[in-house]
Amino acid sequence: MIEGLAHVGVAVKDIAEAIAFFQDKFGAVLDTSKSKDGKMNFGLHISAIVKVGPLAFELMQPTKEGQGPVGKFVAERGEGLHHISLKVTDYKQAKQAFTDKGMTIMGEMGGVMGFIHPKTCKGVLVEFTQVV
Repeated sequence: MIEGLAHVGVAVKDIAEAIAFFQDKFGAVLDTSKSKDGKMNFGLHISAIVKVGPLAFELMQPTKEGQGPVGKFVAERGEGLHHISLKVTDYKQAKQAFTDKGMTIMGEMGGVMGFIHPKTCKGVLVEFTQVV
């Protein structure tokens, strides 16, 4: 069911600065497979994926201070680890398995991605996504 780690989500104040930081400090490469400049706008936040070897980091900058999940996270906690994302072979099967184990699922998107509430996952926000 779980294939591995999809990415690590990091909330940041300035996405351009964060990209440059990961490139300078870790030799990260910006993933431009989904957009020319590597950035994706999700309304309340902008994301970019940077790859360090086989690892991927989703850098997320709020578009409106204090609004949306990422904006609230940055306002309350500052920059830092936001979530981990697991690749699953079958989203519906994974959702059922996690629910059966007493975990609360929230924030589902498109029937291929959801989140396990941190209160039911040792304080960690876990995204699980079916890579299509």
